[in-house]
Amino acid sequence: MLDAVIAIVLMLVANLMITKARQLPRGPVRVLLSTLAFALLPVTLLFVVRALV
Repeated sequence: MLDAVIAIVLMLVANLMITKARQLPRGPVRVLLSTLAFALLPVTLLFVVRALV
């Protein structure tokens, strides 16, 4: 159960980071936020798989 909650929170954080990055003008902060958000997705997938097993 806790793994599912962690996965949901990680998806929420990634979503908020992408939303914030899309509002920023082009620059290093936008690239950094987007990169970190997409790096969270495989970690989230691992928690989803763990929650389902």
